[in-house]
Amino acid sequence: MSTCRSACPYDCPEGCSLLVETEGNTVTSITGDPANPFTDGWVCAKMRNLPEAINSPERILTPLRRTGAKGTGEFEPISWDQAIGEITSRWKDLIAQYGAETILPYSYAGTMGVVHRNCGEGFFHALGASRLKRTLCSTAKSTGWQKVMGGSCDLAPWDVEHSDLILLWSTNIPATRAHLAPILRKAKANGAKIILIDVYENASAELADQTILIQPGSDGALALSMLQVLDQEGLTDEAWLAEHAAGWEEFRATLDVWDPEETQCLIGQAPDVIRDLARAYGRAKAPCIVLGSGFSRSGNGGEATRAITALPAAVGAWAKKGGGTYGVCSSPDLVDKSTVKRPDLAGPNTQMININQLGRALEGKGLSTPIHSLYVYHANPATVTSDQNAVRRGLAREDLFTVVHERYMTDTAKYADIILPAPYMVEQTDLYTPYGYRQIQYAPAVVPAPGEVKSNFEVFTLLSAAMGLDDPFQGRTAEELCRQMVEDSWALSREEKDKVLAGEPVVLESPFPLPIQTEDGKVHLDDPIIGWFPPHGGSDPFHLICAPAVHTLNSSFNESSTLRDLRGEMTVRMNSEDAARLGLVQGEQVVCYNKLGEMTCTLALDRAVAPMTVVAEGVYPGENTVNCLTHDRLSDWGEATTMNDNTIWVRKA
Repeated sequence: MSTCRSACPYDCPEGCSLLVETEGNTVTSITGDPANPFTDGWVCAKMRNLPEAINSPERILTPLRRTGAKGTGEFEPISWDQAIGEITSRWKDLIAQYGAETILPYSYAGTMGVVHRNCGEGFFHALGASRLKRTLCSTAKSTGWQKVMGGSCDLAPWDVEHSDLILLWSTNIPATRAHLAPILRKAKANGAKIILIDVYENASAELADQTILIQPGSDGALALSMLQVLDQEGLTDEAWLAEHAAGWEEFRATLDVWDPEETQCLIGQAPDVIRDLARAYGRAKAPCIVLGSGFSRSGNGGEATRAITALPAAVGAWAKKGGGTYGVCSSPDLVDKSTVKRPDLAGPNTQMININQLGRALEGKGLSTPIHSLYVYHANPATVTSDQNAVRRGLAREDLFTVVHERYMTDTAKYADIILPAPYMVEQTDLYTPYGYRQIQYAPAVVPAPGEVKSNFEVFTLLSAAMGLDDPFQGRTAEELCRQMVEDSWALSREEKDKVLAGEPVVLESPFPLPIQTEDGKVHLDDPIIGWFPPHGGSDPFHLICAPAVHTLNSSFNESSTLRDLRGEMTVRMNSEDAARLGLVQGEQVVCYNKLGEMTCTLALDRAVAPMTVVAEGVYPGENTVNCLTHDRLSDWGEATTMNDNTIWVRKA
């Protein structure tokens, strides 16, 4: 038995450092590496159970060719030579007929490694394929933040311990930031008060002293009402604002309309609750907002972020240790990813397709060049993309040549013409830089890939050669690219580079006070003046919220029977008073529906859900899931998903 270092590759801000135990070529256990001071030697249940999936007999280990109808999952094994030959032959024919933009790559965050997540971009740039605008997750939030704070970073997670008032705003800590929980407990032991603000009482409530439920889409209005109270009651830090903020006087002149008496119906809370929250925030010595992303997945998500981001500026929280925000912006790149992404190979006017609007793209809506081939890697669009029925209609097209690089027979893979077998992170070498704090880790392969499994990097190298393209990686291996990026890093000292290349996790401290990285060094509240407008919404009576699950991550980890059992059946949560009015009872099957589609699931009644709100946690494989009910409309800033800005009906099944 041996133990090797590795790193978690999944779409999570925590970037856990791992210890992988093996017997021969078999992974037997995965635990936390205590060398990372933040993740502190422990990992979530998802990662602890990963060996089950790595060693599963259900893995795809050879290239496959479709033999049955699309969507049925009927395939036969073929060789790699046959697979590459068929793919490139079809592509050459399609390019000759329609041009290279008829090919669309689709990938997102199935792996977060710098090389294997990004290496497809150089290939598809060189090919001239359509480009995918990858704004699925939180670009409304990041763009809203940038409007106020520019390129500034927010707090490191360990800074939160020094706060005396912590607002957990639209965030499920156990599901999305588990390693923040012990830090929150330390802050609480030091006397901090913790308040959860959300549309339902999620698992963060066990860490909080108080939960404030608000109406979906009203987060920006709540922030503006709090700012109105802070201004009216003299709780703003005028000295800090005079030195560090631009547009404060113009902004404060707009706040009168946000009196809690006027906004209570919009927010769903009594004026006294809003005022007490604002007073607690304004009187705290070092208030911190831990800001999730759920609220920003709305038609007004970017503007709501701007309003929330104005709160720490108004009270001068950035000047105080532990004050400010955490979870708003991604950590800056510690390495130059252009080495892998090769933006220099991209054409200037290539057709761009938003990832949230795949369904309409596959149905040929609004495109100059129709899509006749889709290449999917580390993603599962048949399950995770909005307007799921439109996506599946597109995938079912007989004239769409689809290639899927995957480990399991996912819902998307069932629609493929060719499936290529893909590895887990322990079977490939990569470099990891998580977005939740400044950390970097080099993770060489721990075991050889089983069967005929090949990595993204290997596949794109083969495809480049077969398409007659110059190698975008100029003959370098994945290992060599990782080492080059570390050696060229602007952020690392020589000692830190040596540690990274030895496989050690390197965590970088954040400066205090955090520099405001705008052109003039000031927080901007007037570009334009921050406001609020209603979300897209709809005419159906219930707001639908698509929330994260604790035991799975989007559609990742659905391959683990242990985690599926822990998560349980597909369920929606509803306020018990709303259910009583509809004659619905706990545990019965209900149908959630709107004009886009319908799904059948189990009803869970809960008083701790905002009125006229339905919450679905997690994404399930198989039949229609919550995304059959979500529109492909985009957010106000950042062209992001609006998956939490939809309305539905609910009835007995």
